[in-house]
Amino acid sequence: MSFMVGTWLHDAPDVEYNVSGKQAIVKHLCFGPLETQIWYKLKDGQYCYEIYFIEGLQQGDRFIDFISKSELLEVIEAEIVLCKKYNDTSLANLLQIEKEKINLS
Repeated sequence: MSFMVGTWLHDAPDVEYNVSGKQAIVKHLCFGPLETQIWYKLKDGQYCYEIYFIEGLQQGDRFIDFISKSELLEVIEAEIVLCKKYNDTSLANLLQIEKEKINLS
């Protein structure tokens, strides 16, 4: 349940919150240079977008922005479209479930 687009791996959402109270919904990992882009929800009902530079000129830099529910839903919908384009229907289904959960919250 993941696929590559160029140097970016698109990975499945987490099924539960981690110890920090985050649940990653949309996860992208770049393999050159290493970088992550993650859209997640917090236990307190807020939503965030995080960029983390693992290597390269900005190595160690991490940027986190709070985003709105509608912004996260747009990102999820765009990711579902990509999943379908790259024939990963199981990942598209998982993202659809997360989208529905967020819509109900």
